[in-house]
Amino acid sequence: MYLKSLKLINYRNYDEEYLNFNKNINLLLGKNGQGKTNILEAIYLLSIGKSFRTNKDKDLIKFDKKNSYVGGLFEKGKEENIIEIVIGRDSKKGVKINKISIKKISQLLGNLNVVIFSPEDLKLVKEGPKERRKFIDREISQIIPLYYNYILNYNKILFQRNKLLKSNYIDKNLLDIYDEKLSDYGSYIYLYRRDFVKKIDTLARLIHKKLTDEIEELNIKYINQININVDDTYGDIKYKFLKKLKSNKIIDIQNKTTKIGPHRDDISIFINSLDVRLYGSQGQQRTASISLKLSEIELIKEEIGEYPILLLDDIFSELDQKRQQLLVDSFENVQIFITSAEDSHKRIFKNKEVNIFYVEEGRAIY
Repeated sequence: MYLKSLKLINYRNYDEEYLNFNKNINLLLGKNGQGKTNILEAIYLLSIGKSFRTNKDKDLIKFDKKNSYVGGLFEKGKEENIIEIVIGRDSKKGVKINKISIKKISQLLGNLNVVIFSPEDLKLVKEGPKERRKFIDREISQIIPLYYNYILNYNKILFQRNKLLKSNYIDKNLLDIYDEKLSDYGSYIYLYRRDFVKKIDTLARLIHKKLTDEIEELNIKYINQININVDDTYGDIKYKFLKKLKSNKIIDIQNKTTKIGPHRDDISIFINSLDVRLYGSQGQQRTASISLKLSEIELIKEEIGEYPILLLDDIFSELDQKRQQLLVDSFENVQIFITSAEDSHKRIFKNKEVNIFYVEEGRAIY
């Protein structure tokens, strides 16, 4: 899988830009604030349907324009496909795949698979559980688009349940209905997360051994409140979740919020049996984060039969020279887009096939 070309019209600081890419390495060089990350953001938009930098689509429109367009031609499974997204200030976002409009973002997911790695991802290990849940949800949704709908529906019911818990009068029958629906969607989320964490635990452990010359062993554990077993079925999980919701009902009413559920999940990351978040050095935390991100790439390859596109946003400025080289040398047959403000970073790609784009004031010159 690789992105052949990208067309931008009135996107961020770009008026109109058409770029052709190398199927291996594409390096975007330029000073900060010139538009390098905007290109990565546009590619991510084609994959996920939203930005990784803002929740407001209108932020993607050039400040003095009414509409923004992003189009990407890509090859997957030896077939050419095109995704086009139009964002308007006064209209809903429109998405087309091969010239056919789609109604739901879940229909977009899984078409163009992308993994992004930014300086924020280096904080994945030491930040709070919300960031790790976001990491899990984003990757499962790419592999299993239906999962995205489970998350949307779960959050909708969770919001309604919490609203009821905050009200002056609590309808117990309505609360029971919410519990049933929450356990429906939540149990699927638990199931997919459990299996996902199990897979990335195996992959990340192998990758981490390679990155640390087999000195360190990485382990990842799925943390949830209902003690899911490795062989639990959907029915088993739903029974446990619903039972926990009911037993916790008085506490939820007192606290006016839902204390039990996958919205409280986390993953624990260990190096040589020690919690790296608590006891790991900064270097160990960063290497563990790299191992997690690389495991995403390998998992997508296992699941869909092709490597995803890798976006590296200013990541080299955060890594020492050894980790820079290890990161680049870890990939074969992966299309990579890299942003950097340092011209000296070209040395990392010696003897590799690379296209270099010089980005300045909303223009990318090859």
